[in-house]
Amino acid sequence: MTGIVIVVHTPLGSAMLDCAGHVMGKIDNVAVHDIQADDMPDARAPAVVADILRLGRDGGGVLVLTDLVGATPANIAKRAVLEAQAQGVQCAVLAGLNTPMLLRALTYRNLSLAETREKALAGGVQGVLRVD
Repeated sequence: MTGIVIVVHTPLGSAMLDCAGHVMGKIDNVAVHDIQADDMPDARAPAVVADILRLGRDGGGVLVLTDLVGATPANIAKRAVLEAQAQGVQCAVLAGLNTPMLLRALTYRNLSLAETREKALAGGVQGVLRVD
């Protein structure tokens, strides 16, 4: 099973996981890192790496979801993934987290990491629609 780590601006991660739990029920094997405005990447990245390593223990890989490319949470996520990959854990990052992306990732995490990543990406893109 693909583990999922959410690294986003506070309080988005906790709120997104609560929303997913409302839709899907109890959710396991997910870690959330809500990043504060004054958090430093060097200080926060080790905890993200630790969660990636913990969730990647079973060999299913870890999908890291973040919100804005180039922002502090995304930089922390990228740094953590590089460190975890150097330690032998298969992992990938997707940016632009939205609710459909998270729900797809959770729904299809029984697939390979590559397949889970693509399903999540498709869900995120397909979930953005003009509704008028």
